[in-house]
Amino acid sequence: MKSLRSLLFLFPFTTLAQFTLNAIRTDEKIIVNGQGSEVAWSKAQVTQERFTTTRPVPGRIARNPSAVKVLYDDNALYFLVQCYDNPDSISKVFCMRDDNNANADFFAIYLDTYNDRQNGFYFGITSAGVQLDGKVLANDVNDQLNLVWESSVTWNDQGWCAELKIPYSALRFAEKEVQDWNINFTRQIARKREQSCWYPVNPDFENYLVNSGKLLGIERIKPPLRLSLIPYVSSYLNQQSSSKYARSFFGGMDVKYGINEAFTLDVTLVPDFGQVIFDNQVLNTSPFELQFNENRQFFTEGMELFNKSGIFYSRRVGVQAPWEVLKTNLKQDEVISGIQGMPQLYNASKFSGRTKKGLGIGVFNALLAPSSGSAYNTVTNETREFLAAPLTNYNTVVLDQNLQHNSSVTLTNTSVLREGNFYDANVTALNSNVNFKDNLYFVDAKATVSQKFQPLQTEVGYNFGISAGKQRGNLIYAVDYFEEDDRYDNNDLGFNPVNNRRGISANAGYRYFKPLGPFVRLTTKLTIDYNRLYAPNVYTQSNLEWEAFALTKSFDAFKISAYTAFTREYDYFEPRTWGRYFVIPRWYGGGGWISTNYQKPVAIDANFYFTGFGRHSPWKNFNYGFSPRIRLSNKILVVAEWTLEQQVNDRGYAVEFSSAVDVVPGILFGERNRTDLTQFLEFNYTITNRMNLSLRTRHYWSVLQYHSFFTLNVDGSLSPNGTLGLDAQGNSAFNLNYNALTIDCAYRWVVKQGSELSFVWKSSVFSSIKDISPDYFQNMNDLFNSGLFNSFSIKFLYWLDVAEVNAAIRSKRKR
Repeated sequence: MKSLRSLLFLFPFTTLAQFTLNAIRTDEKIIVNGQGSEVAWSKAQVTQERFTTTRPVPGRIARNPSAVKVLYDDNALYFLVQCYDNPDSISKVFCMRDDNNANADFFAIYLDTYNDRQNGFYFGITSAGVQLDGKVLANDVNDQLNLVWESSVTWNDQGWCAELKIPYSALRFAEKEVQDWNINFTRQIARKREQSCWYPVNPDFENYLVNSGKLLGIERIKPPLRLSLIPYVSSYLNQQSSSKYARSFFGGMDVKYGINEAFTLDVTLVPDFGQVIFDNQVLNTSPFELQFNENRQFFTEGMELFNKSGIFYSRRVGVQAPWEVLKTNLKQDEVISGIQGMPQLYNASKFSGRTKKGLGIGVFNALLAPSSGSAYNTVTNETREFLAAPLTNYNTVVLDQNLQHNSSVTLTNTSVLREGNFYDANVTALNSNVNFKDNLYFVDAKATVSQKFQPLQTEVGYNFGISAGKQRGNLIYAVDYFEEDDRYDNNDLGFNPVNNRRGISANAGYRYFKPLGPFVRLTTKLTIDYNRLYAPNVYTQSNLEWEAFALTKSFDAFKISAYTAFTREYDYFEPRTWGRYFVIPRWYGGGGWISTNYQKPVAIDANFYFTGFGRHSPWKNFNYGFSPRIRLSNKILVVAEWTLEQQVNDRGYAVEFSSAVDVVPGILFGERNRTDLTQFLEFNYTITNRMNLSLRTRHYWSVLQYHSFFTLNVDGSLSPNGTLGLDAQGNSAFNLNYNALTIDCAYRWVVKQGSELSFVWKSSVFSSIKDISPDYFQNMNDLFNSGLFNSFSIKFLYWLDVAEVNAAIRSKRKR
């Protein structure tokens, strides 16, 4: 009987006939109002198949049916969707556009217009009429791509009805007589936490393009003129501390041009990123650069090709210049005391698309204005202005060929050209992803070469990695190997905080998709890592980690983990001196998190992690997190978060924040306590499905206090040296009280599809002081006395579709 049940469970995924849906051509004008009252809809074919669940329990017939009809004309596709449900039970939750994690009922369409089962488009609509869309690459959806299309939702006595109009200008497809596209539909019912789809999707390989049916019947359509102009105007009132407000005005334009049916050119001219949210700044005392999220819209939408090889980090363009560039013009005994704000991006463009034979081509280019900084001489105490970064051109080229079995091979090149005596850089990467036996097994490989063209020499480095394993079924596993030589550096247009390393890792996991007792999903995973330095080829560390995840029938989620090092760790990066290393005691730890059902008005996320170093060492790390989510109404969501990180008797390289006068020769280490408290509050009020008010405030407070100092010995151990760590004023040169408070408040109104009016208030204050004694309230008082920065801005951008304008002109002439 047990084997019979297993057979029945697998049946929906192994004996599927081809699902097809015919689109019917219409000459009738379709009014997108969510009612489907036109005569043409009565002639359209409706889906006959019942949807199959993917979550919480895969493979079951969805209890609430869904029906889809498709029409088309010379300009667009039209979808009419009836989601059957009890009208009193339908979610009335509003959310921001593209919020795929909201507790809302929604229906979505996956379209694969090139039939390669790797690249597609995603269009969704919630029961409250909020649009969701994005670009699909394999099983990932980039929801930063905001396409222009129409939709409307109505409620009726059978549930809710959605009507969508997707113009061909929002798609890319080859020009041919007959269009047969891969398609799939998915639906979420929030109160049940249930997701289902038209063509059943394997639970062990959730890919809505690989698992899809066919949309047939589309004939004699032509890719339209795809030319959109998006001009903008903006105005700012900025104030620093108690100074007068400074007024500024900006104007520019984005251009989107479809060169042919497959390729698109996006250009931004004199862009304005002043309304972008603040970065989550933290105190960094590590030897490595920090990576931040990209929030500038031009650099988040349509970037799938450029990010595929992992050597493109868009924040290098205008936000995070590499340290090696900034220090080029420093003189002896000088340090950087300040860098001007974000330099002007003159223009940026990206050209991308895919040929009929599955070759993806992408070209990115940007031109950045020079930027200046302040240099402080530690001997003479003089300050001067200097050129921190010159006029710079950034370029990226990508060739990505689709192969059989959802496989691909990708060649990516990035280059950076700088004016004057600054060095240039070039990086080339070749990576492949090959799947076998219906995506059951995989082999991924990547090889990268970096070149830095200095005035007198060229530095060449390389990176190589390979991974193979099993990615489907209950049991999954993989083995990985990577190495980077000591000269590999892709940081001019990429992000790689550390090189000179090699390592091998192996992992195995088991996934249980069927209900088991109180659980609807269980997974567990074991990972082993072994690492060495590349040059010299010496051992650094090895460790073991185990984790397990569970989702209950009440939709509460849990995760626990435990980890340990097999030996002491030999850290060659913490000393900041080539050839030296610091021995870290064997570490161990564990923890976990819990996330309660988000469907309830109040939900809780909480976590705790602990790490200990050595059997009898007082060196320990603690991490606590607590986050309530409160839905005050269908339109208002409040999320608060508190995170506390404590490093107790931590040992590491002693970073000076002022000049110490009693430091002994040698590499200075210290024992310290560090406490990081992060408080975050987010308020979202979705007024309508086109209007939203949001408030995001974050306070980060870090206190670093040293107890004692040591000299690093040649064998990696530490010896006390009696250093007090005081500067000339008698204050600690190493203790620090660091604060970062940011506020982002925005009102956004989508005036019409693609056009937006926004009012934004941004406020920030950052402080670094030596006094580590204040309590919380005294600290906040001192922080606000440091001087607030305030920015009030208004911005309006207008989407002008040239094809729509031409159609309107032709229609007017016919009258």
